[in-house]
Amino acid sequence: MRTSSDNEEELKMEKTYNPALIQRTQRYMETHSISQNQFAAKVNLSSAALSSYLNQKYKGSVEAVERQLSEFFKLDEEAEAAAEKTASLLPRAAYVPTSISEDVCQSIRFAQLEHCMVVLHGDAGVGKSKGAQKFLRDHPTNAVGISITPSTGTLNGSIKLLARALRVPECRNKMDQMMALRSRLDGTNWVIVIDEAQHLKYAALEEIRSLTDDNPMTGEHGVGVVLIGNSEVYSRLQGRQQSQFAQLFSRIRMQREYTTRKVKEDDVRKLFPVLAEQDARKEMDFLLSVCRSPWGIRGAMNLYTNAASANDVSYENLYRMAAHMGIGMLLSLIHISEPTRQE
Repeated sequence: MRTSSDNEEELKMEKTYNPALIQRTQRYMETHSISQNQFAAKVNLSSAALSSYLNQKYKGSVEAVERQLSEFFKLDEEAEAAAEKTASLLPRAAYVPTSISEDVCQSIRFAQLEHCMVVLHGDAGVGKSKGAQKFLRDHPTNAVGISITPSTGTLNGSIKLLARALRVPECRNKMDQMMALRSRLDGTNWVIVIDEAQHLKYAALEEIRSLTDDNPMTGEHGVGVVLIGNSEVYSRLQGRQQSQFAQLFSRIRMQREYTTRKVKEDDVRKLFPVLAEQDARKEMDFLLSVCRSPWGIRGAMNLYTNAASANDVSYENLYRMAAHMGIGMLLSLIHISEPTRQE
């Protein structure tokens, strides 16, 4: 009489497993402190499929699973090799305290302490979001952030995002949801940071703004709200597009505009410490010009990282890389001449 163990043994005999790959998978999960579910998602497998494979009981194609695992580890190795290759040339710190990102942090702190609404707006890629992320990391117990997209800029979408970020149970209707949010926030020193705020619709802006008001029933103070986005968000609040937005304008306690032209030389020294240590003036001047262009700090960082990947951050290679990335039109605008070719 056949038993289930007999069937399992027969199944194992029919399929060939790579024990080294199984061990490597288990070691990866242990080293990176991730669950089996999390790793399965990384390699595009179901948790059940991964579990049965690791136990050598997989009923599907073992070869297909091992192909996916092998491809994942191959890419992981290549990424590590690339990171190691450029490590000595790239910025060492995860956060660089530029003049703009630090001003963003201070402005968020102002909104928090004053329980008011602050609008931080301007060009893309200058450090607004970096500053906000740093503040949120440093103040996890009294600051919360959400990022708005075109599909979540409605009243319903934005308050759902906020409720999830604050771990407030979702309610059936918008009124109950706002009451739950107020109950969670009133009388606290929390600050709400909303990135990509230009996507917020009027109703969403008005409801979120109301969180800064004192509660008329209890007298408890509201919380700080910071809107971060491109300058469209500030123009709308001024009523340039729709008159109803002008009603919100008087509620703004402070607004700060950040443009690429405000990037400082000292910011470039902090962003590219390797060049600063070498006193590579020509390279830093070039990157400063990129920072002050429509490409912003983000564009300059991408340019430098691409050059670092080639293990060459000289002015000549930065120039060539800029042209390759499509920043060529920019070069003529900032009046930077092509480097002299060495014969």
